[in-house]
Amino acid sequence: MNRGRLSRLERLLKQKGLKSAVSCDPSDILYFTGMRAEGAYFLFHRGEAGLFLNSLYPRDKKWKAPGSALKKIKLGKTGIEPSKFSLSSMAAFKKMTGCQIVHTEPLFAKIRALKEPGEIIKIHAAQKISMALCSGMRLKDGMSEKDAVSYISSRAHELAEGPSFEPIAAFGANSAYPHHSPGAKKYARGKTALIDMGVRYKGYCADLTRMKGLFNIKTLLGRAYGAVKKARDMALPHIAPGAEIGGIARIINDYLAGQGFEKNILHSAGHGIGLDVHEWPSINCRERAKFEKGMVFTLEPGLYFRGVGGVRVEDVYVLEDKARVLG
Repeated sequence: MNRGRLSRLERLLKQKGLKSAVSCDPSDILYFTGMRAEGAYFLFHRGEAGLFLNSLYPRDKKWKAPGSALKKIKLGKTGIEPSKFSLSSMAAFKKMTGCQIVHTEPLFAKIRALKEPGEIIKIHAAQKISMALCSGMRLKDGMSEKDAVSYISSRAHELAEGPSFEPIAAFGANSAYPHHSPGAKKYARGKTALIDMGVRYKGYCADLTRMKGLFNIKTLLGRAYGAVKKARDMALPHIAPGAEIGGIARIINDYLAGQGFEKNILHSAGHGIGLDVHEWPSINCRERAKFEKGMVFTLEPGLYFRGVGGVRVEDVYVLEDKARVLG
């Protein structure tokens, strides 16, 4: 168990008036225990932590089987993050313990959002590998989106632990869909292509998006690309400890709307990143939480035009006294 991380969790629970919290999220379990496990419960209760595993995993005296062991613990109000629990897991835990479930977010996610120096080093390394892979990729006439994704995945396994998520290659009008599923569409020289990819290095994720083929700034996509870069550059100086996260998203969205692109904004302006490629916080206009030193996050403003294509820029940043790009 990582005692420093557990101490931070205990302080956060006290702030929320709780003495217990539970997660079955594999990345939460890895973060606090050093072991990745599916179908397990990580329980923090009155200053002590326990991992309750099913019979698929080897156990020693530190790791206990659920069921009878959980029934012996007298839990009161117990915090969970609903987004990380299936209804069946939540019901099973409540039945085993008889506890009162308290929905609270962020909880474990807030602890994980503040990265330690060693975590930042790993994310930085993952981002550098990803940038080198992407910049070295040469799209050729006749290459399909699936060919491009296959190349990225193969190289990610050669250079790191593999992709941090399923890569996206979207050519031409297909880039109008932020989560396009790569298919048979072929690349043609001079046409636009959107590449969204990242590698996993020592357990930590990278994420970047690059556009290829945007040579004419007078076209719709060329103007949109200039706008998303300008919006990002306008927001960056305002990111500082204590700044409202939602306020940064509003700077980006207000600028894009002012350029006539309000209807073409389809997703948030960014997200946290670490053991998972998408972590708290989501950088959206509704987020009231504040930026804190040690947060690592992406900025990824994008604009999308059905039947034409889409543009997105994405990089990873760490917040020190100001935001510093990683890579």
